[in-house]
Amino acid sequence: MRTTFIATTAAPPNGGRAIRFTKTLVIFFFILTLLPPLQAYASYPPAVKWSMTFGGDRPEMACRAQQTIDGGYFIAGYTSSFGSGGDDFWLVKTASTGKMQWNQTYGGTAQDQAFAAQQTTDTGYILAGSTSSSGAGLSDFWVVKTDADGQKLWDRTYGGDFQDFAYSISQTLDGGYIIAGTTSSFGLGYEDFWLLKTDSNGYVQWNRTYGGIYDDAAYSVQQTTDGGYVICGYTGSFGAGYEDLWLVKTDSNGNAEWNRTYGGIESEYGYSVQQTDDEGYILVGSAYSLSAGSDILLVKTDSSGNMQWNKTYGGLLDEEAYTVQQTQDDGYIVGGFTESSGNHDIYLIKTDWLGNVEWSETYGGGQKDEAYSIEKTSDGGFVVAGTTSSFGASWDPDFWLIRLAGLHDISIQNAEPDKTAIGQGYSLHINVTVKNWGASETLNLTSFVNTTSLETQFISLAGGDSTNIIFTWNTNTYPNGHYNVTIAANTVFGETDTADNTRILYISVTFPGDVNGDLTVDIYDAIALAGAYDSIPQTPSWNPNADINSDNIVDIYDAIFVSSTYGKKI
Repeated sequence: MRTTFIATTAAPPNGGRAIRFTKTLVIFFFILTLLPPLQAYASYPPAVKWSMTFGGDRPEMACRAQQTIDGGYFIAGYTSSFGSGGDDFWLVKTASTGKMQWNQTYGGTAQDQAFAAQQTTDTGYILAGSTSSSGAGLSDFWVVKTDADGQKLWDRTYGGDFQDFAYSISQTLDGGYIIAGTTSSFGLGYEDFWLLKTDSNGYVQWNRTYGGIYDDAAYSVQQTTDGGYVICGYTGSFGAGYEDLWLVKTDSNGNAEWNRTYGGIESEYGYSVQQTDDEGYILVGSAYSLSAGSDILLVKTDSSGNMQWNKTYGGLLDEEAYTVQQTQDDGYIVGGFTESSGNHDIYLIKTDWLGNVEWSETYGGGQKDEAYSIEKTSDGGFVVAGTTSSFGASWDPDFWLIRLAGLHDISIQNAEPDKTAIGQGYSLHINVTVKNWGASETLNLTSFVNTTSLETQFISLAGGDSTNIIFTWNTNTYPNGHYNVTIAANTVFGETDTADNTRILYISVTFPGDVNGDLTVDIYDAIALAGAYDSIPQTPSWNPNADINSDNIVDIYDAIFVSSTYGKKI
């Protein structure tokens, strides 16, 4: 976003007040210069907070990931490792840590491939793709609606006698759905854009085709702020080259209002479109030439589709992009793949509002890895969905879910007490590791025993840094019993992912010699001490609770404690 200030030399009639007003403006603008930028990742990529793979011993292909209303994530696509046969739609739900909570497959005995998905306003999910297991033709649009647990509520097929593929779906403001893809069953040419509007139960309200006598394929659709729709893909029927990137704008009933092609004499393809905050559009795809291969193509237009600028990004080998999002700072983030890195890696590019690169990063291993979706998260970070053949369960591609940290994100990575059962009157030490995933922060870290604050330490961490902190709890004034010890990092300004800001430990304050922490010194403690006897830290039989005098060896002196308190209990 740009702000333009215009200065004039004309003297105002009320000079004194104007001077005071001018001074106020100067102070105001000076204060503005001290404010932090909206996005701190202008020059370096965010850290990978975690990544997860999901799959079996056969190929999987992920199309979309999104942060869910509960703070977790879903990743969707299709699988040939699980389900009824061939390829099946596959929906995986995870916690905020990326750990799988549940997964569901949908399909028949033939090929059923999901290419688009979204969480719906009722916390369920909508998936769209193609099916050869049911329907009217060789392949039909297939839409599956689920509840919040992935249980299928309904499904619908749409199509004719030939091949029809749905590549994009979005819930509309009226609770229905808009679906875009390609059809060989209807339209003028071998393959045309096909736009289909349904009600909330998937029943068709209207459908439209757009295209000429050659191949025209739609890959992305979005409802626009005026209630209409914008569709992007490529056209072989119109434009300057073999194929051109094609943008079609419609009204709320699917009637074309205008269309634009973008490209040169060779081939350009569009895979993703988003309406921008200025009512224009950002499109991403690839530009191909016989001499140079393919590069990523990013196109920015005004609200009427007139091109304002375009940028290409690439190296010596092939690059393509399949997803684009406008970012908090009015720039853009693009995802796809690059082969110029030396491998076939996921490739992310962050640009400013004019498409100038601010940072780029690759993610992958020695095999083929690609990104198909990138979405913003509530903390200003990103979640990336793609496929990986470098990691996962087999050589075949697996779903790959990557969480990139937000601008403000603190986490307690570890909180390790030196014992979980401590003799009353002795001191417990807790080693805590704190990580700052985002920009530089100053924060406090506090320990609590039950609800009583024990100690607060203030720390400063640069972006990406971590530190170790030791808390000490002297149990002298605490009676024997079980306690919750909580280590909590305060929520820093702008932080929303706070699930990992707290660790809770379960500690027993008890009699010296109560090795298992059950508030009784008995034969079970003698057996536990005997099992750890003569051990030291980092040896297999080491049990820190058995080192009652904390001299880093379990020996006769610890055995004496057990014998001297034997039989004591609460």
